[in-house]
Amino acid sequence: MSAICGVVHCAGRPVDTVVFASVLDTLRGLGPDGGGTWSGPAGHCDVAIGAALRIRTPEDGNDRQPLVSDDGSLVMVADARLDNRLDLLPALSVESTEPDSRLIAATYERWGRACVERLVGVFAFALVDRRRGGVLLARDHIGSRPLVTYEGNGIVAFASTALALTALPAVGHDLDEQWVREILALTYSDRTYVDGVRWVPPGHAVWIDADGVRRWAWWDPDPEHVVDRGGPEAHAARLRNAFDEAVAGQLHGAGTVGAFVSGGLDSPSVAATVAGQIAPRRLRTYTSAPPPEWDGPTPPNWDADESALVRDLAARYPNMEPTFLHVPAAPLFDGRYERYWALGAGPPRNPCNMLWTDAIYEQAAADGVAAVFCGDLGNLAFSADGPDWLVALLRRGQLGEVAREALAFRAHKPLASTLRGDLLGRFQPSWLRQARTRRGLRADIQQDWLSATALQPQLHSTVDLVAAMPQLDVGRPVSARVSLFAMRAVVAGQADLMAATQAVWRVDRRDPTADRRVLDVAMTQPEWVRRRRGVNRAAAREAMRDRLPPSILWRTRRGSQLPDWLDHMSKARAEIEAELDALRDHPMSRRVIDVERLTALVRQWPQPAHAADTRTVYDYRFALLRALVVSRYLRWFEEHARQKRTP
Repeated sequence: MSAICGVVHCAGRPVDTVVFASVLDTLRGLGPDGGGTWSGPAGHCDVAIGAALRIRTPEDGNDRQPLVSDDGSLVMVADARLDNRLDLLPALSVESTEPDSRLIAATYERWGRACVERLVGVFAFALVDRRRGGVLLARDHIGSRPLVTYEGNGIVAFASTALALTALPAVGHDLDEQWVREILALTYSDRTYVDGVRWVPPGHAVWIDADGVRRWAWWDPDPEHVVDRGGPEAHAARLRNAFDEAVAGQLHGAGTVGAFVSGGLDSPSVAATVAGQIAPRRLRTYTSAPPPEWDGPTPPNWDADESALVRDLAARYPNMEPTFLHVPAAPLFDGRYERYWALGAGPPRNPCNMLWTDAIYEQAAADGVAAVFCGDLGNLAFSADGPDWLVALLRRGQLGEVAREALAFRAHKPLASTLRGDLLGRFQPSWLRQARTRRGLRADIQQDWLSATALQPQLHSTVDLVAAMPQLDVGRPVSARVSLFAMRAVVAGQADLMAATQAVWRVDRRDPTADRRVLDVAMTQPEWVRRRRGVNRAAAREAMRDRLPPSILWRTRRGSQLPDWLDHMSKARAEIEAELDALRDHPMSRRVIDVERLTALVRQWPQPAHAADTRTVYDYRFALLRALVVSRYLRWFEEHARQKRTP
């Protein structure tokens, strides 16, 4: 993980390099191993760019940024990990020992702005083209690497974090209150916590010159585009091949590797493939599990402890060494988040997850692991379900298959319900379904969503739930729509937190299920491949048939990460009450957060037996904890701003 920044001034005066240096200084924690700045003209614009580097791979040791071409016409900074280096090298006049930044510059020299379409991996970069008189910014397909921009006061500024841009007087330290409402309501937009600073959307590029700013999507797959590769076996083979390519590409330069592993379908698929490719080298795996004596409640059809499933997986791979972590009692707030915020991260959307992910990162770092593999986005594409499979078959004219598939799905729900909801209901005109949704026909879903937030009731109308909730936008097939929306929203909006996490622990996180090659295959699969013969997520199960034990391959239950969450919160009651008192004393927190509801929740603390109740989860794990962390962040940010404003 490295970091980049820059300022483009097209109003006839040079960039203040002294002020710009303070922008880069804010990023040093993300890239402590080197870097620097460059400034100069590009056409009618004056530009300053900078990079703070972190050395991860052997090629990184050769990285010198900002990178300047031999003739001085190109200057670039990049935070990148390319996973298709072996594919790019034959087409470029670049040595295999060159860093990824040099490969990106070479692709631009050959293919111009279309170079981004040739890059597979995670990246955010800025390239100054002095011949054309402009600056190209680009962000990877799902926004794994953070990149934000500010436009105004005669400048266009960009950086890896919004916090870095607050060093510019033109940007300042004003909090964006609408962003506060959105994060409380779990909605997504391009806003950041700094007023006027916006995320560059994932899969987008930006061109800045004297004529202005132009943006375009370089990766924007059509969720209705389908590629029929033949039978289910052919689709599974293509998915498996893309998956193997993704793992092999991400193993490059990974060093000592580990893996986050649950008992689901995705992370075991990643771990099994990694173990097979690095054998006989050891693969350490990390699984969150409750304490051995814990016997609390879990929701129906959920497992609290997936350790037995992970042991089944490890039994297949002699080089796999599992570690089971019981999250120890620790402060919920004090010192947990500030180390990430100081590096430019915003507050987490699911603070409870930080308890077990921090424990795993800490253990992985202690074990000398340099990169952990995961399957975070698997169920959004790689192993996505196909709920429109009957419609897809009907459109192919396969009436017999429609009947067989509907009958086979009776194990999941009644035949009449399947035919009514999954077949006939899908043929309602999209404009009519959209209109009915907008009129509040799905108000129950919206209210259910809002019940997991602590946003002031009178502010509910200020957040666009229909735009933010893919299940309410019923104009497109569900699985494809949810996949594309959710991938970008979940990853891109918290890329700064992921960057800070990797920097704190000096452990990279790599997700083959988010690889563009895997997504391009998975998202073009017909629905009838994803759900078949009464089996959901069928394509991924078939692709991994020879790699996973039956206990994981055919599992239908779900796993609960940190099932003892209420125990941790109950032990921290004093901390929670103190945070609530601080929230009450903070003006912005009072304006946006429903303090009365939180006060009542703390006063009516639930019994341990209620930890699996949906209402308890919404109220305490989500609404209460998220609101307290967001308020703590607002106070931290205001104190940070006060210190920066004080000479």
